Amino acid sequence: METLEVLGRRISTTRDLQSIVRTMKTLSAVTIRRSERAAQAVRAYDESIDRGLQIVLRDAQVAASAIAASQDARATGPMGLIVLGSDHGLCGRFNDVAVAAALDDIAANGRGDVRVAAVGARAADLLTGAGHAPAVVYGTPGSVAGLRATTGALLALADTWRSEMGIARLRIAHAVQTAEAPARPVAMPLLPVSPAYLRHQASRPWPSRRLPTYTEAREVMLARLIREHVFVRIYRALAEAQTSEHASRLAAMQSAERGIRDHLAEMDAAFRQRRQEQITTEMLDVVAGAAALARR
Repeated sequence: METLEVLGRRISTTRDLQSIVRTMKTLSAVTIRRSERAAQAVRAYDESIDRGLQIVLRDAQVAASAIAASQDARATGPMGLIVLGSDHGLCGRFNDVAVAAALDDIAANGRGDVRVAAVGARAADLLTGAGHAPAVVYGTPGSVAGLRATTGALLALADTWRSEMGIARLRIAHAVQTAEAPARPVAMPLLPVSPAYLRHQASRPWPSRRLPTYTEAREVMLARLIREHVFVRIYRALAEAQTSEHASRLAAMQSAERGIRDHLAEMDAAFRQRRQEQITTEMLDVVAGAAALARR
């Protein structure tokens, strides 16, 4: 049977762990809110990119060429896949969900050669175990401020894949938070841009009578706008993945906190019982000693 000193140390350690869990819950809740705001803030820029594409694609020849190139790239060629995971644990099944989305996407769309990049060491380990070792691994953004730097690094990787390896198809797989679950698998294309999206932008009516102008060649403007379109998609995916990671961690910490609370209640009850037994034993010893003295 454990002594009072041992039980006291266990209770103290468990209370310290409870404090750590509460701190992690607070940090996750704050990060979730900031990530959601970051995803919302980039929508205004996304609308500006859409308007720019709308102006450039008003030229029927440019629009037809862009749509044809998109359809050709979607049909054939090697594929690049970016998988968004985490560097740290204690986030439930977040990495499992993200990697499952990546494996399903490879099975459905990986016609031929597939080159994989991972954000997060834990996702990279799971991909390696599944037989798709990442060619490059990036660290996860430590905060919302790091989303832009990571997005820039992934965009530069996409440029390298396209120019040096001829990878025209680029996709991204990650987990998103929903009302039903903190992590739900998602996979979507980044390049080439969907022909339906290009047709929609080309046919949208301009909201005013004045059309903006530009001095660059239309093909150059189109390439730059598509690059910014991909930048926004990667940024939003990173923000959504960060939200899902911390939502999964928050759920895991809530479950852990309930377990710690129940365990503390059991240990407190055991401590009180053991203390009462010790007090009773000491009182019986005193009574027995007094009786012995009285008999003398």
